[in-house]
Amino acid sequence: MDLVVVELSASHAIVTGSGRDQLRPDDVLSGERVAEPDRDHSTGSDMAEALGEILRLPALKTGGRGGFDWSPVEAKLGATLPQDYKRFIDSYGAGLIDDHVAVCAPDEPRDWADLLQHNVYAQECVRLDFGGPDNDSRGWHLGDSLQWEPRREDVPSWFNPGDNLISWGHTGNGDLLFWHIKPGVAPDDWPVVFKEEGPYWEQYQSGFSAALVGLLTGAIRSEYLSRWLGGPHFYTS
Repeated sequence: MDLVVVELSASHAIVTGSGRDQLRPDDVLSGERVAEPDRDHSTGSDMAEALGEILRLPALKTGGRGGFDWSPVEAKLGATLPQDYKRFIDSYGAGLIDDHVAVCAPDEPRDWADLLQHNVYAQECVRLDFGGPDNDSRGWHLGDSLQWEPRREDVPSWFNPGDNLISWGHTGNGDLLFWHIKPGVAPDDWPVVFKEEGPYWEQYQSGFSAALVGLLTGAIRSEYLSRWLGGPHFYTS
């Protein structure tokens, strides 16, 4: 085994090198990592406009015509969704960023793009990690700590009892993108978290539009996503 630690903190270690089947290059060993963006004070609406410009899309719609009826979707999810995400979807619909990151939307005929269908799958994936393979109960709330493995080995340290996750997207590698929902926090302030296929997590400390803008401009560096997001950037629906 030939490994070199390139980043080390109290919560994670990132290594490069060869480890045959034991480790992959750039693994996050402890399971979680904070990907800090450059700080700015832009609003979600500003970031949604910036995201559209980076993806070379037409200007965002300013009216409600042609948009989705969000009430039934939000009722099923049990939460009001962030305004910047809804404005982006109302304007452009579901699609793929750089042929890699899928952004889901309601009422999509394509299985991979339907917000509700994808979220059911994504939550089941997380339940398997949080509750362990021997927990065969179904449909429990992710914040129900009574269902977690006693040592919470695969529950990230930033996720607390009563929290929740809603997934708005995924990647061609089977990775999942979520909002981290915390009681008392407004939807527009929900941060995005990324779950690599496996137990590894990254926090982006930003909302939907700001996280994607950061990833596409390089202000946020992801150990798993950034390598797939080369410019010029584009969005295909």
